[in-house]
Amino acid sequence: MSEDAILRLQQTGLFKKLFEKENEEIEKTSLVDHEISQNIISVVRKAAPLLERIPENMPEFTLHNANHSVHVIENIEKIIPCETLKQLNSIEISILIYAAYLHDIGMIASSDDRKQIVKTSEFKKHLTSNEELYEKFEEAKNNSDYEVALNMENKAFTDFLRKNHVQHAHKIIEEYELDSEISWKGIPYCNWVMAVCDSHELPVKDLYNTQSWPNNTFVLDKPVNVQYLAVIFRLADKLDIDPERTPKHLFYYLNPKDEISIKEWNKHLCITGFPITPEKIKIVADCKHPEQERTLRKFIKEIDKEIEDSYQLVSSYRDNFEEKYTLKLSEPVDAEIHSIGYEYCDFHFELDYCRVLDLLMGEGLYGDPIVALRELLQNSVDAVRYRESLEKREGNGYNPSIEVSLIKDELIVEDNGIGMDEKIFENYFMKVGRSYYQSLDFRQKNVNVDPISEFGIGILSVFMVANKFTVESRRKTFEDELNPSKPIYFEIPTAYDYFIKKQSKRSKYGTKITLYLKPNHPFSAETLMEKISEIAPFIEYSIKVHTIERTQTYRPLLPGEIPSTGKKAKKYFEILFGENDNLEGIEGRINVVSGRYYSNDNCRIIAQRGFSIPSEGLFPDWISDNLDVSINLSGQEKLTLSPSRQMVVKDKKYSRIANLINLKYIEELDKHLKTYRNSNSVEKYLKYVDEILKLEILNPGRNKYSINPRPINQQIKKIFLENVPLPFLSANGKKTYKFVHDLETLPFIGITGVNDWPDKISDKRIFEEFKNEATIECPLLLFDGDENLVKKDFFEGILGNPKHILITSIPGVVIEINSNNSEEKGVFWIQGMFLTYGMVNNGNNGTPFFVHIPYAFDTEEVIFNARHPLIFNLLEGRKPKNEICLKALGVLSTSLSSIFNQLINILPPGVYSDSRICYSKNINYMLIGILEYYPEMINKFDHVVQEFWRKAQKLGAVSSIEKCPKFTAKDLPWFWNYKKLSEK
Repeated sequence: MSEDAILRLQQTGLFKKLFEKENEEIEKTSLVDHEISQNIISVVRKAAPLLERIPENMPEFTLHNANHSVHVIENIEKIIPCETLKQLNSIEISILIYAAYLHDIGMIASSDDRKQIVKTSEFKKHLTSNEELYEKFEEAKNNSDYEVALNMENKAFTDFLRKNHVQHAHKIIEEYELDSEISWKGIPYCNWVMAVCDSHELPVKDLYNTQSWPNNTFVLDKPVNVQYLAVIFRLADKLDIDPERTPKHLFYYLNPKDEISIKEWNKHLCITGFPITPEKIKIVADCKHPEQERTLRKFIKEIDKEIEDSYQLVSSYRDNFEEKYTLKLSEPVDAEIHSIGYEYCDFHFELDYCRVLDLLMGEGLYGDPIVALRELLQNSVDAVRYRESLEKREGNGYNPSIEVSLIKDELIVEDNGIGMDEKIFENYFMKVGRSYYQSLDFRQKNVNVDPISEFGIGILSVFMVANKFTVESRRKTFEDELNPSKPIYFEIPTAYDYFIKKQSKRSKYGTKITLYLKPNHPFSAETLMEKISEIAPFIEYSIKVHTIERTQTYRPLLPGEIPSTGKKAKKYFEILFGENDNLEGIEGRINVVSGRYYSNDNCRIIAQRGFSIPSEGLFPDWISDNLDVSINLSGQEKLTLSPSRQMVVKDKKYSRIANLINLKYIEELDKHLKTYRNSNSVEKYLKYVDEILKLEILNPGRNKYSINPRPINQQIKKIFLENVPLPFLSANGKKTYKFVHDLETLPFIGITGVNDWPDKISDKRIFEEFKNEATIECPLLLFDGDENLVKKDFFEGILGNPKHILITSIPGVVIEINSNNSEEKGVFWIQGMFLTYGMVNNGNNGTPFFVHIPYAFDTEEVIFNARHPLIFNLLEGRKPKNEICLKALGVLSTSLSSIFNQLINILPPGVYSDSRICYSKNINYMLIGILEYYPEMINKFDHVVQEFWRKAQKLGAVSSIEKCPKFTAKDLPWFWNYKKLSEK
C-alpha cells in the first residue's frame, strides 16, 4: 500500500520538479543532498496506511486516501503557471506535497481516540446541537435500544470529526511523529506545512493574516511564501473531481444514506470531463436529476468564488512578488452541463413574509383570541419554573410571582422568573419559530424543567387582541453574578415593523409584557378570573389578578380535584392516577357518574404541564359523557399539540396514553363490579348491572348491524362474561340468570326476544320448540326486553352474526341460532340489507322474504332471505353477481324502507298506533295478525316489488321478458297473517 503510494508520488510532475531542484543544488555545491525528497517519501510511507483508515469513521464519504493526495498534487501542477513553478524552491514544493498527504489525516480516530472524544464537552455540545438527532438518540437510550443509540452517536461522531479534522490532524501528526521528519538540515518547518493544511477549511480572507500565513519567511536561506502556497493548495484540493475518487461500484456498494454524502457522491459521478490549465477550468457533466445538477452548480459557484478571492489576493502582490508568484486563473469555471430527461430551473416556493405573519397572528390558526393570554401565561410559568429550579440548585430561597392586570385597555402579564437579556431577546423572542426552551442553549444548562414552550410562534397570537405591545425584562444570571445583565425594554408596534428600543430602569428580575388592546378585545373584569382558571387549571403557582374593580388571587386546582358543576350526579366508582401507579406522568382522578343529560354538564379538566388541552378521543367514546375528569399530563406522557394548542396530534404518544387510560378504566370497572356483587344481594346486583348497562358505563364499543362494525373490546367482553348475569330459558320454562365465562366454547347458542305475553305464549313451549329444532343440546339465551341497547350490542358482539334464523311454529317467536364454527357463514350485508341463506320457516310452506330479528328495537331491523326469488337470482354466493345487480339491490333496499317506516307509526307506541294492537317489547309479537287489521299491507309490498322489478329490468339486472312474481301473504312471516292468538 505504502510502496504503491510512493511510486505514484514519484511519477508526478511536482515531485520530479522537486528532484530536479535538488539536483540543481547538487551541481552548485557538489554535495549530494536529497534530504527533502527522502523525508517526503518517509512521511508518505507512514501517512498512506493512515489515510486508508478514514472510512472506519466516515464510511459514506468520498475517498480521502493517498490517491486523493496524488490528484491534489497533479492539480497543483496544472494550476501554477510554468514560469512560477520554475521559480518555486524545493522547500516550497515540499510544503505543497506534504499538505496534500496530511490535510485530511485528522479524519482518522482510533477506538481509544473515539472514547476520549465522545466524553468531551465539545462533542456533547455538538451532539445536542442537532435537535432531531439528539432526540432520537435520547429516545433510543430511554427505550434501551442501544443499537439505534449507537448509530445516532456514530453519525454525530462522523460529523464532529469532519468539522474538527483540521485541528485533530495536529494531534495525529504529533502522535505518529510525522512532524519530526519535516525538516531540512536540522531546521523543522512542519509549522508552515500545517498552516497550509489549516487553510483548506477557512475562507480566503483569513489568508491576509500574514502572522499565520506569511508571504516572506525563510527556512534557512530558502524564501517561503506560505500565503501563496495556501492559495494554490486550496484550489487544487477543491478541484479534485477525478472519477477515481468516487468509483461507481463503490457508491452502489456503500449505498450512502447521509444527505451530505449522497450529494457529494452524485456531484462527482455526473462529471464526465474536467480539463484544468493555468488559465482556465472547464467542467463537463451529464446530470440525470435536477438535484444532482443543483449540487454541481452550487459547487461550481463555490469554485468561482474561490477563484475570484484567490486571484484578488495574489494580484495584490507587488515588486518581485508580482513577477514570481502569479495566478492566471481569473475567469469563472466554463461549465458545460447536459440536463438529461428534464429542463433545469431554480423554481421553488417562496414565503410571503407579511402574509405568513398574518396567518400566524390570526384566528385562522388559533381560533380563540383568548389564546393570547394563554401564551403569555405559559411564558411566565416557564420562566418561573426555570428560575425556581436554578435557585434550588444554588440553595437560594425564592418566592415565585405571576400577576395579571386588566386596567382600561391594557392587559399586563408580569412575572419574577428568569427574565431575558438582549441576547435571549434577539436570538429567540424575535425569531419566529425558535423557542429558547427547545434550544441547545437551554439543554446545556441541564435544568430539571419540563417546559411548555415548543414552537416559538405563540407570541404572535397577541396581535389578535392588541395593536401593539411592550416587553420589559431583566435576566437573572447564575454564571457570573458579579456582572448582572442589563434590563431591556422594547416596543413592538406591529409584527411587520422594526422594534423600538428604549432605556429600562427595571431593577427586579423577570419579565413584564403589556398589551395595548384593540377595541373589540375579549377580556373583561368580570370574566378574567374564569378565563385564567380555564387556561391554567393545574399550574403550581397562584396568580394575582388585578382589575379596575378589585384584586383577587387565583388559586389553581390540584390534579384530581373536581369542582362542583352544580349538576347532581350519582358516582359509581373512581379511577386514580398518581404516585402509586405505573402510569408515570399521568396524575389525577376520573369519576364515573350518571345523571348528566348533556356532556357539557360534566367537569372535564385535562391539562398538560398545568395548562388545559383538548381531550377528544382520550377516553372510551361510549363512556365519555359519564366522566368527571381531573388529569394532568407531564414528563414522558406528554401529548403532541398543534401550534395553536387547540388540537391534539393523534400520533403514537396519543395512542399510548389513550390506551393506558382505557386499560385503567377497564381494570377499575372490573374491580368495582366484583366488589358490588360480593357485597349485595343477587336482585340488587341484577338491577345495578342493568343500570350501568343502560348508562353505557359497560359497553362493547361496537355494533354488528353497521356497515363497518368495530370488533368488540376483548377486555370489556371478558368483564361482561364474568360480571353480567345472562337470562336463559330452562327446560321447565323458567328464566334463570347465569354468568357465562365460556360462552365462546359452546358450539351453538340460541337467542330469542323477550316474552312479555307469558299468559298467551309460555316460556316452556318456546324452549321445547327450540330443543326440537336444535340438532344438539345447546342453551337458549333470552333477550329480556328491558330496552337495553348495550346488552343487545354485547350479544351481537360476542355471539357474532347468526348462522340460522328460525321462524318457529309459535306465533311471533323468532330464534337466532349462532355457531362458533368460523367456517359456517352467517348473515352478510349488501346495500343496506342484511341477508342470510339460513332462514328456516316452521310456520307454513311459504318462503318469507324477511323477518325482524328477535330483539329488534326498530321496524327496519330485519334480515332478508337470500333464497327468496326476488333476491336469489341477483346473488352469486354472498356477493352480487355484478355491478348491475348491486345497483338493483340498492333500489330494493331503498324502496322497502318506506314501508318499514310506516310500521313505526302503526305499532305502539307510534304516533298513529292502532289501539287493537297490544304493546310488546318484542316487535314480532306486535306483528302477529297485523294483516287482519291492515290487509292493504300486502298491496303496498306488492306495489313496491312491482316498481322494483321494472327498475331492475331497466337496469338489466332482470330479463325484460321475465314476469315479476306477485307478492302474497306467503312472502311475509307466517304469523303476520295469524288469525287468533291463544296458548296451545
